[in-house]
Amino acid sequence: MKADHQDTGHFQKDTLLLLPSLLPLLLIFLYPLIQGILLTLHKNGEAGFTFYNYIQFFTVRDFSNTIFRTLVLVIPSSILEMTLAFAMAYHLRKPIRGKGLLNGLIMFPLTLGPLIVAVGMIDFFKPNGWFNLFLMHLGILHQPAQLLYNFWGTFISLTILGVGFIFSNLVGLMDSIDPSFEQAARSLGANGFQTFIRVFYPLIRSGVWNIFSLNVIMQLAVYSSAIIVGNPASSTRVFSVVAFEQAMQYFNYNMAETIAVIMAAVQFICLGVVHYIRKKGYVGSASTFK
Repeated sequence: MKADHQDTGHFQKDTLLLLPSLLPLLLIFLYPLIQGILLTLHKNGEAGFTFYNYIQFFTVRDFSNTIFRTLVLVIPSSILEMTLAFAMAYHLRKPIRGKGLLNGLIMFPLTLGPLIVAVGMIDFFKPNGWFNLFLMHLGILHQPAQLLYNFWGTFISLTILGVGFIFSNLVGLMDSIDPSFEQAARSLGANGFQTFIRVFYPLIRSGVWNIFSLNVIMQLAVYSSAIIVGNPASSTRVFSVVAFEQAMQYFNYNMAETIAVIMAAVQFICLGVVHYIRKKGYVGSASTFK
């Protein structure tokens, strides 16, 4: 009985210690979330609960197409980002000359943010910019490539930022794997490919999919790249662009909140799909860490 009483006392103390962190969470996150969801159940300027905004979203093509446009932009770019970042992180996990400098250069775009990256792309990829002039000088292009103010402008911007984000997470993940596992596999006759597939990748598989899912969720809310170097009237008319228009141009905050809620639902669905795939294979144990 005395032990049970002590456990109850410890539980109450732990709960009280959590309050300072829970109160800001409730005020800053939970209350606005509930308030936003309630706004979606009201038609703009009218009283009474209704699903009008959700019906409008899925019946008006300008709204419903944002789901397809956003996923077509984000999913392929995230796959490319993971491929590039994984290859670089896997190579740079070895002790090579200039490793720190290369790591810094790859992650440098993260310090700039999407706005500065997008503005920098305008000078680099414009018709008379360095990229086009260099390729035309080599004879690879006969006329400037149109890589701005369209789908590809936003795609490139997302890739630049996404590679840095994924790489920064993969470096720590790969460095935490004890190299003695690979050495043991090679001593037993496994070649480089077999060692990677059967030993190294299974140990980091869970972390790789977690990083991929975080990147997808982050990029589903793309806005500045879609506006500055994309085509917000057509190919890059994504969730955030339409939500901003509804809120700031038409002052229809109810529809803007509806779009935000649907975007969050799509993010949760993507997260669920990625975690389902992650659980289908072998997951390395924490004992693999150095």
